[in-house]
This record gives sequence, structure tokens and C-alpha cells, in this order.
Amino acid sequence: MPKKPDLSKVTYGEPISLFNGKNLSGWELINPRQKNGFVVKDGTLVNDPVQPANGEHVSYGNIRTTQEFTDFNLKLEVNVPEGNNSGVYLRGLYEIQVVDSYGKPLDSHNMGALYSRVTPATAAEKAAGEWQQMDITLVDRHITVILNGKKIIDNEPALGPTGGAISTDVLSAGPIFLQGDHGKVSYRNIVLTPVKK
Repeated sequence: MPKKPDLSKVTYGEPISLFNGKNLSGWELINPRQKNGFVVKDGTLVNDPVQPANGEHVSYGNIRTTQEFTDFNLKLEVNVPEGNNSGVYLRGLYEIQVVDSYGKPLDSHNMGALYSRVTPATAAEKAAGEWQQMDITLVDRHITVILNGKKIIDNEPALGPTGGAISTDVLSAGPIFLQGDHGKVSYRNIVLTPVKK
């Protein structure tokens, strides 16, 4: 692992809006054989993987940016209905958990956690159905997460890819990808600002 970066010395480039609020331009299914449950409604990216009433199972897929990135700051807003679950993958490697965990004990599977790796330092999630703000920084394989204005992960190392990663190459650039196979979730205002190297 690289040593912990001094985030006060990191400089950033120009922000990139990853979602235009109109369509899925810039996004694609990771597995084109799966169904895409993401649609745009009223300027919001909504995933609603509804299963047929006849008992058949539809395999819904995850979507990724067509662009790839190395180190960056990612800001977004997310709304998770009660009992639902998604995830934001950084470079396709590291899942920041998106889940309805309001009122639950601290755990590495709660909202904003580095999935199964780093437990949030404090519970900062809002109740199900409320819009929540995530501010995520990835620099030198270290992750900082600010959830709803509270720092819950402070420059902690990402010790290997999390489950569901699309690669094991921790040195390569990769996409942002959003889980679409778990449950209903909405995203908006997805803005990535790359680190200048």
C-alpha cells in the first residue's frame, strides 16, 4: 500500500458531471446480456428492478461510466427507500455501501461504509426515503467518506477490491459503477473532480 496521502496538498482538475439529468449518456451496462433497470425520471437516475408477477426471474445489471478514472473526489445525492440496497463502486474496485441502515448499530455494511472493510466512525445516515449527500475521495488507494456533512471514513486504506469488483488490478484506472441488481434507489447530481497528478 502507498503511505497515507496528505489530502491538504492534493490539487484537483475541472469537475465532470457524470449524469446529465436527461438520459443515460455516458453510462452502459457492465453485462449487456442483463436488463437495465435504470431510467431517468424528472432529472433523477432511478433504478427499479421489478420482478415479473408470474414468478420468472429477470437478471438486472449494474451500470458503469464509459469514462475511467484514477484518483478523484466524487459527490452525489442518493435516495434509498426502506429496506433497499445499492452501491457505488470507485474505479470498479471499491464499493461504498448504499443501503437503508438508519437506526442500526455501526457495521461495515451500513450506509457509507467501505463494504466489509471499513466501518463508519459514526452513524450519519438519514431515514429511508430522504435524499442524502455523499462526498467521497479516493487518493493513493485511501478513501475518505463524508455522509450528510459528517466525516465517517477518514483517509483509510482500501485493502484490496471489495466483493463484486470488476477487476483485481488496483493500479489501473476504472469506471464509477452503480449497483442495479439489488433494489430500488435514486441518484442525482453525480459530479466527479479528478485529482491532478
